[in-house]
Amino acid sequence: MFGYETRLLTPPTPEDCKRVERFLGEAGLAFEGSPDLTVVLEDHEGQIVATGSLDGNVIKMMAVAPDMQDAGLSGKVISRIIERAGEMGRTHLFVFTRPASADKFMSFGFRELARYEPEASLLEMGQPGVDAFRSYLRSVKKQLPPGARAGGVVVNCNPFTLGHRYLIEQAASRCDQLYAVVVETDLSSFPFEDRMELVREGLADLENVTVVRSGEYAVSPATFPSYFMKGASTEGVAAVQARLDVTLFANLFVPELDISCRFVGTEPYCPVTGSFNEAMKEILPSRGVELFEIQRRVLDDGVIVSASTVRAMIREDKWDEVRRLVPDVTWNYLRSEKAIPVIEHLLATGGRH
Repeated sequence: MFGYETRLLTPPTPEDCKRVERFLGEAGLAFEGSPDLTVVLEDHEGQIVATGSLDGNVIKMMAVAPDMQDAGLSGKVISRIIERAGEMGRTHLFVFTRPASADKFMSFGFRELARYEPEASLLEMGQPGVDAFRSYLRSVKKQLPPGARAGGVVVNCNPFTLGHRYLIEQAASRCDQLYAVVVETDLSSFPFEDRMELVREGLADLENVTVVRSGEYAVSPATFPSYFMKGASTEGVAAVQARLDVTLFANLFVPELDISCRFVGTEPYCPVTGSFNEAMKEILPSRGVELFEIQRRVLDDGVIVSASTVRAMIREDKWDEVRRLVPDVTWNYLRSEKAIPVIEHLLATGGRH
């Protein structure tokens, strides 16, 4: 398009971010996180008329000036982001956008995974994609007799605590087969492989529990970025993202694993997780999935057993308190050499997770 300069910011400077943030704000969008690259189209006066960013493998923060909506500028931004992503070796991409913009991305080969009208749509392109993940879910699915009930629970386990153990025990007692889906995204203090191993070992005695990885399809930067941000998003944004994440769970995990009930722990403190619980109450029953909310485990002295409390106690060097909150498998891990770099990282950071 003659008269518009395309600028690739890798990554955007603080001043670039402020300019893009102002432009997004005029479009009713928020600037989130620290994108790896941002594309801006500028007119002959140097004013931004279109933009989009890539954060990991997620395209986000797409906007076009209101008076330029029909000029094909979004296509130019999308094309440049996809091109640069390919040069970076990122061939599996997601986009979080408004449903009204979904068709633009479909024309570039994206396919829609979930939609929450009128606020959000999640699309994907490239490999390995959702079809490969469906095959994985089918490979771990247990064959149950007629009338048997399968349930699901999604956990981060950062790290695995007695609270997680209690939630999963309670859930497993209320269904014939329980799938414990562990968040795979590696944006938590404890690495996914360590969390997955702790959950598997910590639940090995529960015969009707199968531990499943989430892939990028449950509580990930694509489906629920607010979960991993510290004070970066409003409750309204988190609420929309939570509903999109729950819709994807209903579209993907529910049919592939024949899940008819989902379990969640109560959340009295964290508004982001609270939004997630409210989203499940709103969406799952209409999709034929019964929701059970289980009270968190509380010690005799009133301490609520949670991973956030464990991390806080580690930061405060209160190891006697940590020991009260975690099962043997997690305690042994925390006192091992393997956990030394994890704990050092935890002590050096102050993020939500």
